[in-house]
Amino acid sequence: MNRLSAFVLFFACGLSIFVVPIFLVDLYRTVYAVIIIAIFLAAYLWASRTEALSEYVQILLAFFIAALVFMLQFYWSAGTTIEEIVLNKLVSTIIVVLPIILIVYFTTRHLEDLYLKKGNLKLGLIIGFVTILVFSITAVPVSIELFGGQTVTTERLLVLIPWIIAFVMMNGLKEELLFRGLFLKRYQSFMGSDSSNLLQAVIFSLAHLQPIITPFIMIYLVLTFFLGLGFGEVINRTDSLGGAILFHAAADIPVILAVFSFL
Repeated sequence: MNRLSAFVLFFACGLSIFVVPIFLVDLYRTVYAVIIIAIFLAAYLWASRTEALSEYVQILLAFFIAALVFMLQFYWSAGTTIEEIVLNKLVSTIIVVLPIILIVYFTTRHLEDLYLKKGNLKLGLIIGFVTILVFSITAVPVSIELFGGQTVTTERLLVLIPWIIAFVMMNGLKEELLFRGLFLKRYQSFMGSDSSNLLQAVIFSLAHLQPIITPFIMIYLVLTFFLGLGFGEVINRTDSLGGAILFHAAADIPVILAVFSFL
C-alpha cells in the first residue's frame, strides 16, 4: 500500500469511528456502534491469523479499540453542575484510558507504542508549562469572545481554578491517548511522520463537530486542526505523551472556563 492509499483508507476508518456517530442518535447510533466495532474486531482477528495481512494487525487493533471506547463514552451524560461535569469527565476518562492501556498491554506488551514513557521529559515540561502560562493569561478574553462565556469575578475565578485544572488534565490525557497515542506510531509505519501527523490532526478536528460550543464553528475547527498538529509535533519531538497532555490541557482552559462561567 502506498502512502496516498494508506492515508485515504485510514482517513475513511477515522471518519467512521469519530465523525459519523456524531450525526446519529439513540437506536441508530447504538446499532451503528455495534456494527462498526464488530467490523474492526473481525478485521483485526482475520489479519492476526493471516500472514499476508500481518502488517495491518496493529493498526486494525487501534481502530477496534478506538471504536469501542469512543462509542462507550457517548452513553455517559455530561452533567449539569460543575461537580457533575468534572465527575463525569473522570468516568469518561476511565472508560477511554483504561481499556486502551489494558488491551494494548495484553495484546502487544508494549505500552511504549502509546508513547506512555518518559521521553524527553525536560522539553515536554518546558512546552507544557509555557503553553499553560500563555493560555491561562489569555483565558478570560478568549472564553468570552470565542466561546461566549461570561465575565467572572476574581473571587469566582479562584473558586473555579481547581475544577478547571481537574477537568483539563483529565481531558488532555484522554484525548491525547485516544487520538495520538493510539495512532501516531501505527500510522507512521505506513506513511511517515508528516503525513501521519496531518491525518490525525484532520480527524481530531472533525471529531469536534459536536458538541458545538462556539458560534464560530469553522474557526473552532481550524483552531483544533492546528492544535492537533501541534500536539502531534510535541509527541514526535519528545517521544512521549507528557508534553502534549499539558499542552492540550492548557488549550482547553478557555473552553471550560466559558462553560463553567454559566454554572
